[in-house]
Amino acid sequence: MWKYRCKSHLIAMSVAFVVGLALSAVVFSSGVDLNSDMFSNALSQAPGVNTQALNQVLAYLQNNMWILYLGDALLISGIINIIYIGQYVTARFNISPWIVMCLIFFLPEYMIYIGTLLVIPAFIVCIYGMLSLRSSISKERREFNFSSDDELVRMYKIHHNLDESYKELAKTCRKNVRKLNGIYALGIVALLVILILINNMLLLAVLLMFYLFAFNLVLRYRAVSLLPITRLLYEDCNPEACASAIIYYCTNSKGHTRLKQHILLAQCLIYLNDPELAQDVLISYPRKDAASSLQYWSLMSYIDYMLKDEDGLSRCKEEAQNIRLHYGRAGVMIQSEEMAAIENKIHLMDGDLNTCKKYYLQGLQRATFPFQQVDSCYYIALISFVEEDYKLARLYFEKVLEIGNRMYFVEKAKNYLAKIDKIYPEPANDEVESL
Repeated sequence: MWKYRCKSHLIAMSVAFVVGLALSAVVFSSGVDLNSDMFSNALSQAPGVNTQALNQVLAYLQNNMWILYLGDALLISGIINIIYIGQYVTARFNISPWIVMCLIFFLPEYMIYIGTLLVIPAFIVCIYGMLSLRSSISKERREFNFSSDDELVRMYKIHHNLDESYKELAKTCRKNVRKLNGIYALGIVALLVILILINNMLLLAVLLMFYLFAFNLVLRYRAVSLLPITRLLYEDCNPEACASAIIYYCTNSKGHTRLKQHILLAQCLIYLNDPELAQDVLISYPRKDAASSLQYWSLMSYIDYMLKDEDGLSRCKEEAQNIRLHYGRAGVMIQSEEMAAIENKIHLMDGDLNTCKKYYLQGLQRATFPFQQVDSCYYIALISFVEEDYKLARLYFEKVLEIGNRMYFVEKAKNYLAKIDKIYPEPANDEVESL
């Protein structure tokens, strides 16, 4: 999990270092005197420092300003570093994020010093993690006979239709996301400037907590900007349209694709009856935290069921059981629901139809989106067909036809309805009235 965080961690520390270096150069080149009372008082607080030694230190710093530039840059980079380390610690050791925030709030100096001391080790670890992750992803891609996201798109075009009518929708969503990314970047720059200009550690801790809240808010708005694409699958039950919009969203002006919405695209491919390509898409999915890891293993269980991979299903269950979400009761409910979905796939594989039918009947009642209703209705109808309850199977297959739109369940339902008509013909209207 930690390797997926290395790239963003390294970029954030690098940007903080460069900004800190630039701001420090601007501040000291604007005429700040190292012999001023501010520096003298700061250095005189160190134990065992006499006046002569103090003057020597100030003179040395005056002749070697790069030391101050480097120190400020490392300090700013250390602040960003301790934030990322705190995020990793909370995810890895099942610690509440509020504990880390309280440590930063009540012990800001110590936290910043720790983060600064660990900047260089963090750089080394992040570089190692990035290279190791890239190597493992490349190796896994070679095993599945593709090398890049462009190759995935080419494979998609072979099996499915890439609908150009959703290109403008994708462009609009991309523009909105870029605007919010710009706001996010400006917020980080503003935070770094504040960290340089303000010396009060308590005030810095308060501002840091405020910025964390503001950044989370921006990230939520960015997620909302993608809702028009998500609705194509979740509400319209059109996986082909949704997949097309995702591909256009992730394709730049030069025609190169860099997939980002891995989970949503994999869901689309599942409902297009293409589990192999869905599996390929998830190879490079960044599992940065517990929630994304749980999503990954839950979706992989669906893919493994479609591929009839019993060993894969067992692994999905084991991995999902080891994940812990930090959302209190909500986290427990989410994990229990995902575990129930994985176990249901195992029951389907084992032929425990009664248990599966109860699960899908309950899922149909809880379903929030139409695509979930189609999924549940199809499997209820399929199980009823196997149990030779043709009347109930017909009812749910017709429901699939009603709301399924472009999901592959619709074609399957049509085939089963044709079989039911041969086995158990539906009575004509006049026969029903006579009964």
